Amino acid sequence: MGIDAAGVRELIAAGEGRQVEFKRGLPRDEKTARTLVAFANTRGGMLLVGVGDRGEVLGAPKPRETLARLRAIAGHAVEPPVEVELALVTLEERPIVACWVPLSAQRPHAVRHGDGELETVVRAGSSNRMASGATERAIANATRRPLEPLERRVLDWVGLVSRLGAAAESPASVDGFCKAQNIGRQRARRAFIELERSGHLVGHGLGARRTYSPT
Repeated sequence: MGIDAAGVRELIAAGEGRQVEFKRGLPRDEKTARTLVAFANTRGGMLLVGVGDRGEVLGAPKPRETLARLRAIAGHAVEPPVEVELALVTLEERPIVACWVPLSAQRPHAVRHGDGELETVVRAGSSNRMASGATERAIANATRRPLEPLERRVLDWVGLVSRLGAAAESPASVDGFCKAQNIGRQRARRAFIELERSGHLVGHGLGARRTYSPT
C-alpha cells in the first residue's frame, strides 16, 4: 500500500484497533516481533511509531534507526520472515515511522525467542495473543480450502483489473466488484475477506480505501 501523511493522519484519528497500533517508541525486539507476527497472521495492520496511546503526535525517536530495526526484526526475529512496507512521514513537523504488515500467504508466522522457542501470535481486538494449537492449525489450513463459485469470480475479476492497471474503470475493491458484477456488498465483502485469509488476495490499505491484488 502507498503510505503517505494523509493516510497516517486518518489512521491516527480513527484510533487503535485490530489493524492499527500506536507506539511512542519502538519496544524491545521480541515485543515488536509479536505485533508484526500478529498482524501477518490475522488480517494485516499498521504499526505507527511516534504516536501516543490517545493519538498524540509525539515524533519517533531516532527515526532512521527505528526503520532499520523494524526491517531487521521482520527478517530475523520472525519465522518465516514477514514482508513489511516501511515509510517515514512528517506530521506536525514531527517524524512518524509507519510499518505496514500485509496478511501473509505464508502464515502461520511465529516469534523466534532468544532461547529458540517459537511463539505463534494472533491479533485479538487491539491486543496480541498467543495462538492455541487449534488456532494455529486453522491458520495453516486456510489456504487448502476449495474456492466457492463467488470467490472464483472475485479472483478472476481482481486479476483482470490488476492486468488493466490504469485503464480499469474502478480499483480492485469490494465496491468496484459490486458495481461491475451487480453483487450485494455483504456477499462480496465476505468473499474478499475469505480470499485474503486463504492467501489468494493481498489487501492494501484499511477500511473504505482498501484495495486488492492477486498474490
